[in-house]
Amino acid sequence: MKRFLKQNIVILVLLNSGNLFNYLFQLVVGRCMSPADFGGFNALNSTMVIFSAPLAIVPLVMARFTARFVLTDMGLVRALLTRALGLAAGLAVVAYGLGALALPALQAFLHIESPTPILLMLGVMAGSFVLPVPWGMLQGLQRFTGYGIAGASNACFRFLGAIAFVWGLSYGINGALISSLTGIAAALCVNFLFLRDVFPVTPSRLPEGLFKEVGTYSVGMLLSSIIVMVLGNLDVVLVRHYCDAEGAGLYATAAILGRIAFYLPSVLMSVLFTEAATAKESGRNDLSSLWISMGLTAALGGGFALCCLIGSSFVVKLLFGAQYAAAGPLLAVISGAMALLAVANILFVYFQARSEFGFVWFQAAGVGLFLGLTLFFHDTPMTVAWLLFAGIAVMLAGSLCWLLGRVRARRAEAAGV
Repeated sequence: MKRFLKQNIVILVLLNSGNLFNYLFQLVVGRCMSPADFGGFNALNSTMVIFSAPLAIVPLVMARFTARFVLTDMGLVRALLTRALGLAAGLAVVAYGLGALALPALQAFLHIESPTPILLMLGVMAGSFVLPVPWGMLQGLQRFTGYGIAGASNACFRFLGAIAFVWGLSYGINGALISSLTGIAAALCVNFLFLRDVFPVTPSRLPEGLFKEVGTYSVGMLLSSIIVMVLGNLDVVLVRHYCDAEGAGLYATAAILGRIAFYLPSVLMSVLFTEAATAKESGRNDLSSLWISMGLTAALGGGFALCCLIGSSFVVKLLFGAQYAAAGPLLAVISGAMALLAVANILFVYFQARSEFGFVWFQAAGVGLFLGLTLFFHDTPMTVAWLLFAGIAVMLAGSLCWLLGRVRARRAEAAGV
């Protein structure tokens, strides 16, 4: 358990330094754009995240199979890296082409006149296909220091790009998206630097049936990850679609700050995933790592949400300026919703590591509630924020009940033996 806590501390510090740069990026962009342009950029960004949501499973899938192969043959690790990079690059090209074909529809839905921002967004999405492959391999090799530095490098160079392209050259939305491309390119270089000892290894033949096994495991992971990404980003897109540009800009501001409650503790899941998967393979049902991770997550995410509840308007004014002060009440609600989502996500990762995917039904119920009600009640951004809170609360409550049911079933099975 001492090792588990130490790994969590390393990841917490390194990856949250990346989160810090992400918010510094948003501060630079927010202060250099009008609320309408800022809302447009974040709607584009959220659209990209939603479309690339399936990629969230790639680091965990890569980590799982890398951890297996490294025990027997580094040649298998090398072969996995080569095959995965080739597949990711091919899918990136296809995704960009499909997005370009849908360009008129995307422009109409997001109310963006110029095609350039959307083409740049598609470029960011294409880069996001490749980046998770080497990053997940670092996790599987348990190189957590390199994993953390590589994760932070994307945000760091993205922030530096914003200073150059948005603040310095005043490129606006296009500059912000170019900054994202810069971050992805730099992060790929850093990832490959920490994997430099893998490239000289002679590749071995991958086991028969590997891709079928990966595909079967990925189905549940994919459904779960898409739902989490949707709940973390779809609200911004819906507000942009249903509400006026000014309201969408204020909501985007509140959402950016409110997501700190989710992203601040969410970095802990990478260590929990490895720990839970190992326990599953060894036949252990110890829940201590889960409770520790949930406790740390609740303390970090809930603590931030409490600060937002007490001084939301002050926080918004301090970080974004007086022009966004009206986003304060929205921040109080969204930060609470994101804190609940962070705790729920720890549960999801634990279940994923153990290949127990029954919780997806509760995820679907939460998303269905949010989307169904938003179709009928979307008069104000605050209405959407409260509906988001309700959907996530239902999801968390259901998943907790399912966990307790699984624990009782395991104990009953053990007692019967």
